[in-house]
Amino acid sequence: MRVAGEITSETTVETSPLDEANDATRADDCPNEGMTMNRLLVALAIIALTAPLCAAQELPETLLRHDNFLVFDGHAGDTIAIEIQSLRKAGYVYADDVVVEVIDPSSERALRELVPLGETASIEYDVAADGNHAVRIAAGWNVVRAAITGAPWALVAWKNVPINICGAMAPVYFKVLPGVEQFSISLSASVTGEGAELTVLGPDGEVVAHEVGDFDSLQTVQVDVPAGADGAVWELRLTDPEEEGLNLDDVQLYLSGRVPPFLSPNAEDVEIFAAGELYQPDAIDATVPIPGRVNLGPGETGTAAWQMDALPEGKVYALRVAGTDVDYPKELMLSINGAEAIAVPVGGNAVTVTFTLHIPREMLRVGENTMVLTQDPSGGSNTVVASEMQILIGDRIREFKGY
Repeated sequence: MRVAGEITSETTVETSPLDEANDATRADDCPNEGMTMNRLLVALAIIALTAPLCAAQELPETLLRHDNFLVFDGHAGDTIAIEIQSLRKAGYVYADDVVVEVIDPSSERALRELVPLGETASIEYDVAADGNHAVRIAAGWNVVRAAITGAPWALVAWKNVPINICGAMAPVYFKVLPGVEQFSISLSASVTGEGAELTVLGPDGEVVAHEVGDFDSLQTVQVDVPAGADGAVWELRLTDPEEEGLNLDDVQLYLSGRVPPFLSPNAEDVEIFAAGELYQPDAIDATVPIPGRVNLGPGETGTAAWQMDALPEGKVYALRVAGTDVDYPKELMLSINGAEAIAVPVGGNAVTVTFTLHIPREMLRVGENTMVLTQDPSGGSNTVVASEMQILIGDRIREFKGY
């Protein structure tokens, strides 16, 4: 079945070799009308039995559950198709159909379709604007196989928009940007007895990280990038662990650090989603270190000071700071030269993340500069740390507030 349309849709039946056989049966000049009808019914039965199986073979083996987002690179005038196979979750009686929505580059919902439970559909979408489009796939408590044809695509694996798989995941690929020394992969399989085997392969196919566990609580796997392995496409595999008592079922997964949060089943598509301005190399003219490491307990305040020799005009200015154990918004606040306070973004409990935050040139002064840092005790944390602080000056500096 093909569901075609833009904001509205119509349902048509795709032509297949079996459909052509069916047409031939109807056109058969057979004097026995009952025999012709029997042949027609046999052909229709074969179509009903084999069409879903063929679709399943063409789609990735990944089984998605709950909410997931895909992204595709769209060009105005093209037509893409969102391939969907809705499957019941094992023997459970969940009635959820699959909701499919397209969000265009202007953040407007351009399409919404419903695929009934147990059906296979190809939803056509006429692209009206250039740029990245998001596709929401909501399977509820059932599972779905999904893919996009007609455009490069990937799964979004961001902290705020994680991947939710259930029982199977095909190998996927992602880009490690030039200059990246470390990134992380966070995953959770919250049900007891469920687990996963995570394998990360570098561009040469060698295993860089490997972790097996039940992941009953959210765990973060730190991945160190070997020399010469940055600026390349890597592979991620999530498989059923061989360890007794564990099986791959519901797993939530996302990337963190300075890597684009997109996982594609096609290695050749990865570069497209890492080519935006956000992922271009920095062009930094000067780096001014801010000495010291500031450790703050609940409600404490600390100070850091440094010298600026010059503040050239027409440049981009940024503060780079590593925040440790910043696990709720505004837990670590800082103010430069008495200006409006800036919140260090959330990195996570007992995790150190280096952020790059754009600041106005007017916030700084030639000569001595002072930064006051404060820990907000309302979240109940014990200690936060600010370290490796720098002022950056250049023509292009990528802001990084976390993925």
